[in-house]
Amino acid sequence: MILNEDQIRQLTEKILKRSKADSAVVHISKTDDANLRFANNDITSNAARKLLSLSITSNFGTRSASVQWNQTDDSSLKDAVARSEQMARLAPENPEFMPPLEAQTYASPATFSAASAASGPSELAAWIQPAIDATRAAKVSGAGFLNRKISVNAIANSAGLFAYQPSTTVDFSITARSKAGNGSGWSSCQYTDSHNLSLKPTAQTAVSKALDSRDPAAMDAGKYPVVLEASAARNLIGLLMWSLNQRSSDEKRSFLSSLSKENPIGQNLFGNNATLYSDPTYKAAPGSIFSHDGLANKKTDWIKDGTLKNLFSSRYWAKKQNIQATPYASNVIMPGENHSLEQLIKKVDRGVLITRVWYLRMVQPQSLLYTGLTRDGTFLIENGKISKPINNFRFNESPATLLKRIIASGSPERVLGSEGSMPMHIPPLLVDDFHFSSVSDAV
Repeated sequence: MILNEDQIRQLTEKILKRSKADSAVVHISKTDDANLRFANNDITSNAARKLLSLSITSNFGTRSASVQWNQTDDSSLKDAVARSEQMARLAPENPEFMPPLEAQTYASPATFSAASAASGPSELAAWIQPAIDATRAAKVSGAGFLNRKISVNAIANSAGLFAYQPSTTVDFSITARSKAGNGSGWSSCQYTDSHNLSLKPTAQTAVSKALDSRDPAAMDAGKYPVVLEASAARNLIGLLMWSLNQRSSDEKRSFLSSLSKENPIGQNLFGNNATLYSDPTYKAAPGSIFSHDGLANKKTDWIKDGTLKNLFSSRYWAKKQNIQATPYASNVIMPGENHSLEQLIKKVDRGVLITRVWYLRMVQPQSLLYTGLTRDGTFLIENGKISKPINNFRFNESPATLLKRIIASGSPERVLGSEGSMPMHIPPLLVDDFHFSSVSDAV
């Protein structure tokens, strides 16, 4: 059972009343997960997991300590508060300490669906069966993971702040492989609301890619125009978003220093076709309405028409620099030009379609250069059409410079990536001069 707002409020008040510290902050999270795994076209396991996590941070002046526990009885609450205060008195002073925030005004959360919250094992089995039927009918081997998550996150402090947010998500990913093992396809989806959920189209996409990618032809590495499907684009853009940090930029430790020797905010650093923003109330991919320290998440432009508009800044750094504190994005939206994938492909004389990228690793922080691999459906585009499957590649790319090379974009999609599950609504991208550094033998 997920704790409702009144129960959470009562629990945080009970904990804070025990505090003898100068100030204190309480975090509570509770999750209820149900999942199914399948392989070889059959369900192989199901699981249910319920977790409760409580933490208190006690502050004496600029000395702080935190304790985390998972029981709500009086004895556990009393012990956790006492231990956090005992450790806080012994902790070193923190020169970057910030006192707890006073009460904030938050947007109404858009992250909860009653239909998703009411779903259980029988619903998950019903959702996944059409996907399994699709792989069986195509005589390919299907494997994947379906997870339904219900969660509650809350924060309260001794300065009067309280925030509460319930959330539901349904994540699904599927890999299909040809019986001979010479073709592989992948697809995914993510939803807040499971009402009328159908996973069959996602499965059919993976099946089609598995069949179409059989017996890939050899192709040399090099620089080519590419069409990045939404999942591939999402992964690369996510790497950029986590690097938009005000402090590292001010201290000249950021990739932004390689793009501008001056204050980067207000400068066009990413071409004219890149726009990224976050908005916790965005219905298609909603995010958290508050950050870890209780700052309200609001609609924020990060990059608009290639111009850098904002950087993440902690409360400490914002005070030091006399600027506004800006929390990290809790979701990412990239408006597209609403071209279909076929329309993007038609714009390419000779290039590559990338279904998925994975195993992304940093090569050079100064330029945000990453290396990674393509997989599960890589195809040659010739004269505006997919002509044949080709080998996979290792690539070296910086998402910062990739944005400068966007030629066109499709319709935003909410899909999963290989690196994290933060809600993102990202379109497929047509990008010029994508650098494939070597050939990968993996199918």
